[in-house]
Amino acid sequence: MEKFIMPEDEGSPKVFLDYTQKQLDWQYEHAQRFPDTSIFQTDRLERSEEARRKFKGILDVSYGPTLDEKLDIFPAEEKGAPIAIFIHGGAWQRGSKENSSFGAEAFVPRGVTWIANHFTNCPPATLDEMVRQNRAAIAWVYKNARDVFGGDPERIHVMGHSSGGHLSGMMAVTDWEGQYGLPADVIKGSVCMSGMYDLEAIYLSYRNRYVNLTEESYKRVSAIHHIPDGYAPPLIVGCGEFDTEEFHRQPEEFLKAWQAAGHKGQFIELEGRHHFSVNNAYCEPGPLLDAIFEQIGL
Repeated sequence: MEKFIMPEDEGSPKVFLDYTQKQLDWQYEHAQRFPDTSIFQTDRLERSEEARRKFKGILDVSYGPTLDEKLDIFPAEEKGAPIAIFIHGGAWQRGSKENSSFGAEAFVPRGVTWIANHFTNCPPATLDEMVRQNRAAIAWVYKNARDVFGGDPERIHVMGHSSGGHLSGMMAVTDWEGQYGLPADVIKGSVCMSGMYDLEAIYLSYRNRYVNLTEESYKRVSAIHHIPDGYAPPLIVGCGEFDTEEFHRQPEEFLKAWQAAGHKGQFIELEGRHHFSVNNAYCEPGPLLDAIFEQIGL
């Protein structure tokens, strides 16, 4: 597979870094490289349906006041297992827990409980609300893991892809003590693949037509602006070899800032994968799963 080439746009003004508006939009519009993204959505759904047939789950567990705040939990066989909470992608517009069960295929046999989170997409939700719902899900898992599914609340790892990578980054910078009265180290490991951590580019791109960020709100939901001084979980951040330049720059800059604050982290570029196939790396043998299982301590 060859790398995608950004279109030329000579004579147009630069709107962000060295990008014109057309080029910036191209960086974040995957449909320009994959006109039929439904192929990948169907693949995820089929993989997830197979996982639900194979592994007995505790489905539609409510964690918050809205109808969308639900979890599908696929417990490991042994009690006291570590927990992987997955936050789906979909440009903040699409995706659900129903097409996020696929990771159970790789995690449950290794003795890790897989949890697929469901939350309200945008619109109608704002990115602030999506962050709130995902934080509420993690807080619920921490408080209820032992009683509901026998998991270990002291070994929670949070991971996501694309817009889910953005949300996973926001989970990693959460003030769990100040906002939720929980231990600062609720999250023992964070995995953010093909995500966005400084949303200024999104604020200036075509995507802002539906996410409706302001200068104030994009900073509020940009993980790079909220890296904690104290505890922060070890970070796995990266992208696919054939992701666009922006999906390389974003994790590289985030990791640089993360490490500059004294926190541990590593960058993974998945060879031969593009933006959508990075998602499948959570359920297929390879360097991402190796790094995650090492992070978990398996």
